[in-house]
Amino acid sequence: MPTNIKISLLLIVLFMVSVLFLFINKLTTPRYLSAPELLVNGMYVFPEAKPFSEFTLLSAGNRSITKNDLMGKWTLVYFGFTRCPDECPVAMSMIKNLYATLETKGFDLSDKQALLITIDPENDSPETVDKYAKIFNTSFIGARANRPMLLSLATQLNVMVVKPPQNHSDHSIDHLENHSNNILLIDPRGNYFGFFRPPFDEEKFLLTYQAVVTPR
Repeated sequence: MPTNIKISLLLIVLFMVSVLFLFINKLTTPRYLSAPELLVNGMYVFPEAKPFSEFTLLSAGNRSITKNDLMGKWTLVYFGFTRCPDECPVAMSMIKNLYATLETKGFDLSDKQALLITIDPENDSPETVDKYAKIFNTSFIGARANRPMLLSLATQLNVMVVKPPQNHSDHSIDHLENHSNNILLIDPRGNYFGFFRPPFDEEKFLLTYQAVVTPR
């Protein structure tokens, strides 16, 4: 085979490989979304991330969770409680499925974490809420604060934390007002970056989360 034909074939093969690489890279690389696009897909990002004060939570094994534990990581925070019948399991399952999908895609989760904070400290112990969080993913953290600390933190994060009913029989549509059902996002500097709003959609949740946390 003449040398010029070999060169031509080689160039064609290289071109095809390059096109295929670019196509795969486009499919696997999270797309940048503007603030309006994020909002349409269920996520609100603050124009500037909001700082909030120090706090101390308690998790299983008498482990203290402080603001220092948020540094250097993207943290999904959800305020719920272990007796919550509907919206809490749905939100926690969304985070669980997000992690499962990211793991399948080979996404780096070393600087990502999820934190469940109980809004029912009178009934949820640190061990109970941490065990509940780990039902969804063993890496998730569940934690409790006394009510004054809880109210202080929740107020700064714009979360309503009315004390839940004491008995399951007391639950009605009113229990939906016990807390804002948003999933919050804290950035690696420990600032309130934005939040995901219900109703949650797995594809949109994945799309917006990746768009925000992937380095550009």
